[in-house]
Amino acid sequence: MKCELRIISGARAGQRDVYDKSYIGIGRHPLSDVRFDAEKDLDASTRHAAIVKTGDSFILRDLGSTNGTFVNGDKLTGDRPLKDGDAMRFGVHGPEVSFHLVREEHDEAEVIMQAVHAPAPGARAAQDAPKVNATKPEGLPVVEGASPRRQQRDPDLTPAVPLRPIAAPPSKTSVLRAEVAHEKSRFRALSVALLLLIIGAVGVVIWQGRQSNVVITGVQHQVDSLRFELLAMQRLKSHTDSEKTSLQAQLAAEHDPAKRAIIVSRIDTVTRRSAAIRAAQGVDYTAIRNRNDSAISIIFVRCADTTKMWTGTAFSVDTTGLMLTNRHVTTCEDGGPVRDIAVQFSGSPEVLPARLVKSSPDADISVVQLESHGPFPVIAGFAAAAPAEGAPIALIGFPGGGTHATLVTGTIVKVVPDSEIELDAFSGVGASGSPIFDRDGKVLGIEYGGRVGSGGRAIVGLPISRALGLLAR
Repeated sequence: MKCELRIISGARAGQRDVYDKSYIGIGRHPLSDVRFDAEKDLDASTRHAAIVKTGDSFILRDLGSTNGTFVNGDKLTGDRPLKDGDAMRFGVHGPEVSFHLVREEHDEAEVIMQAVHAPAPGARAAQDAPKVNATKPEGLPVVEGASPRRQQRDPDLTPAVPLRPIAAPPSKTSVLRAEVAHEKSRFRALSVALLLLIIGAVGVVIWQGRQSNVVITGVQHQVDSLRFELLAMQRLKSHTDSEKTSLQAQLAAEHDPAKRAIIVSRIDTVTRRSAAIRAAQGVDYTAIRNRNDSAISIIFVRCADTTKMWTGTAFSVDTTGLMLTNRHVTTCEDGGPVRDIAVQFSGSPEVLPARLVKSSPDADISVVQLESHGPFPVIAGFAAAAPAEGAPIALIGFPGGGTHATLVTGTIVKVVPDSEIELDAFSGVGASGSPIFDRDGKVLGIEYGGRVGSGGRAIVGLPISRALGLLAR
């Protein structure tokens, strides 16, 4: 299930886009999916709200905005399920966006655990084999589905058939007529085949032309989006530099020590924000996704005593199917055994069975092994340098589920050496186990949760060194 968002009012009125993502960020931030004008749509916050997809439903979540979020005129006080045609307004006088469902032709929910409970290799053959009635007292066994006439036939009782006289050979005229008729039939068949071939070739050319137009349109859209993001980031950088200059002027004119301390603190915050923007401007997030997306998978887990199933994220570190995820993803709430584990790589229709290999006793990390034969795609590698505060990062995972991984950008705000990484980024349920990539597309950590009350914006993870230690055991 996809959704279409149409901007009804505001500086970008008239824009409409279809989204196939588990998390859609909305606001004036240059990396938001639905980006409002940073200079004109001032009633909307930088990171105002988000639409989170859960299964086939969508909810709207306010992210602590200054002027509130409204649906059909009602102000949000918590998560609000969205219906087709709902009108969303971001700020009392802010831009308005309408929500519309885009239904797909198939339901992917049925394939989630099929690989785990696939029938044994001989089961289908046994089911399809003909059934023999062994209780028939006399004669041959009766095969169900066979013709009754064949079942009753006895070769010893077949009546003798009188021999017919040998027919005279056909005349030359009849032979010639038969050959002519055969050649006419052959010519008609070749003509029909040639006509079908021409029609098929024309159809292929038309289809290829349409596909080329789709590809060209998609590439053009990506180029336009990238150009807009670069311009928006440049405007945000200019705004930050102007704010810093203004604060420095206030500091020079202020003589109260307490007020000077507050201004100095604000200058430090703006300086760090400016440095993060400069760092993010030089990151090729498209290359990070293209190199690693196929190695990221959604992981399905079910306990032995329940039919309830939950999901997380895992990523492949070896072509044999060795994967990393969180320990809490592969652990039942009551401590009981896990019944089923399966994974589905991003964009792949296959659901592959897996098993738990081991879990760390002192870190939220588990190692999972695919039970199918490889080779499997793997991540680009592990970061050699330790995480640094202010550095740009990218998360690729499955917040809210889905069949395609979602890429989210952010920065590192705090590092506790060999213990924890705190990120300024968006996330949600289902993203546990997502790899954290550095600017070079190498994994520097593993996400395992978020700060309570942060609205999904303060994410915490473990440095990758903890996982490498578990793999080496």
